[in-house]
Amino acid sequence: MREQRRKDAVWRFLTYAFVITMVVVMMVPLYWMLVAATLPQEQFLQFPPRLIPGTAFLDNFAALQERLDFVRTIRNSVLIAVVYTLLSLVLCSMAGFAFAKYEFKFKEPIFYTILATLVLPIQLLVIPLFLLMAQLDWTNTFRAIILPWAANPIGIFLMRQNMKSIPDALLESARMDGATEFQIFYRIALPTMRSSLAALAIILFLFQWDLFLYPLVILETADMYTIPIGLAQLTGFQRIYYDQIMVAATLAIVPMVVLFLVLQKQFVSGILAGSLKE
Repeated sequence: MREQRRKDAVWRFLTYAFVITMVVVMMVPLYWMLVAATLPQEQFLQFPPRLIPGTAFLDNFAALQERLDFVRTIRNSVLIAVVYTLLSLVLCSMAGFAFAKYEFKFKEPIFYTILATLVLPIQLLVIPLFLLMAQLDWTNTFRAIILPWAANPIGIFLMRQNMKSIPDALLESARMDGATEFQIFYRIALPTMRSSLAALAIILFLFQWDLFLYPLVILETADMYTIPIGLAQLTGFQRIYYDQIMVAATLAIVPMVVLFLVLQKQFVSGILAGSLKE
């Protein structure tokens, strides 16, 4: 018994040591980015590297703003990501509810066809989508960035898996009380899916926040740029603006960190709830 406890203690120590080591390894680049954002350009590549924050953050941000108008870029990204997340949550939850709780012709083939679209790389879709947006005269608009990805296959799958956990008897009881199908969805299904909706919101927000190739093709003017495109503009043919890149990258991660900190409990419980279904 004592020997077993000793082995368990050793394994527990090794597990914690591994987790702490991995956290440190992943945090070092993040810390270096934060420090580099406070250093002038000439100190960025010095050796040994400086690990103490400097005082040039505001100067670097002023240079970034003068070169790119990064405040507008942040506003564009926030607007696109928030609108996309809200719209996609509505569409994915409605589709997931339909696939989980209704029976209709070709239900399974349609669902698996939607899942099959996950194997299509975005590089394959960029040109057809650009041609479609050009025919609709939607190029250089935010709706061209938001609408093509609104019905997210991952979101539909996650919602369908979680909606299956809702007892059918509860829905039938609501129907017997005179509730419409939309009332059943809005007043019964959605409130029980809060954790899953929070998890999906983080996934959708990060997807749109990090999208680069498609917006690069669709958006034409600097006043419409999102953060990933703006960051790409800081890499010139003759000079790379490391100080401005680090400031932009630091500001770019703030909304993602805040969103995850606010919804982290719901994110974990929502992901685990989906993994327990079929």
